[in-house]
Amino acid sequence: MTQPRLFCFGLGYTGLRLARAAQAKGWRVAGTCRDASKAIALRCEGIDTYLFDGRSPLSDAAEALAGTTHLLCAVPPDAASDPVLRLHSKDIAALSATLTWLGLLSTTGVYGDCGGAWIDEAQPPRPATDDNRRRLAAERDWLALGVQLARPVSVLRLPGIYGPQGRSPIDALLAGRARRIVKPGHVFNRIHVDDLVAVLAAAMERDCSGDRNGPHLYNVCDDEPAPADEVLVYAANLLGMQPPPAEPFDTAALSDFARHFYAESRRIRNDRIKQELGIMLRYPSYREGLHAIAGAAATAPRDTGLRAGG
Repeated sequence: MTQPRLFCFGLGYTGLRLARAAQAKGWRVAGTCRDASKAIALRCEGIDTYLFDGRSPLSDAAEALAGTTHLLCAVPPDAASDPVLRLHSKDIAALSATLTWLGLLSTTGVYGDCGGAWIDEAQPPRPATDDNRRRLAAERDWLALGVQLARPVSVLRLPGIYGPQGRSPIDALLAGRARRIVKPGHVFNRIHVDDLVAVLAAAMERDCSGDRNGPHLYNVCDDEPAPADEVLVYAANLLGMQPPPAEPFDTAALSDFARHFYAESRRIRNDRIKQELGIMLRYPSYREGLHAIAGAAATAPRDTGLRAGG
């Protein structure tokens, strides 16, 4: 049996964790990043790493992609289009002898505002921003490539990703940069990065031979959409801290980018990842996830990133 090889365009917060998980199972792993020093460090881990900035193609795409059985795109589209497909669709198509699966990280933002209603993958997309319209266009392009190659494509629609190493309200509180914005009736969806990696692994290993051309759309989120201020108060209580003062959304000074996250509200159902992929969430709500992060906060390295739920 051929040893699987994962190639991940975008060895970032999620892609790198997936690569390491695949490596632990004996897979060969490879991928891209933007920073030369990071590429050197990842090569020392046994991950074949290539520089890719989305503007110029890989220096030797045939060599970099050779033997790839599973390919994930974790690079977002730019103002023009999806840079991976723009620069390497022909190189990916040339992998037909080995390629068995394609994956794309997308966003639940493609649904647009749903007024807080519960929705699943049958909800018609209605993206309200240019960024999310480009995400939907990328989904369609990747699915079309899957049809062309007769290979399954898994499109994972993601809300806010949180986890250790700077990506949670725990870290925002400890860094003194957390804000408690209150908008009654509004909820965010979220997923712990470890559960996201588990979904990706299950999607890669699933036998899609009976439906090779069909779209495989997955909403990847936990079981409990919740208001951001509620999550922040819970995190503060875990740390024994006073939560930041409440700021009403209507009068809060927010950037246009931050305000956009509160312009849409939806409750995402995750039944499909459980029924089709057999997923049992390790962190079914923000409570379990924040407990784990708080327990490791004293020793875990932290950065300054924070991503809001969607």
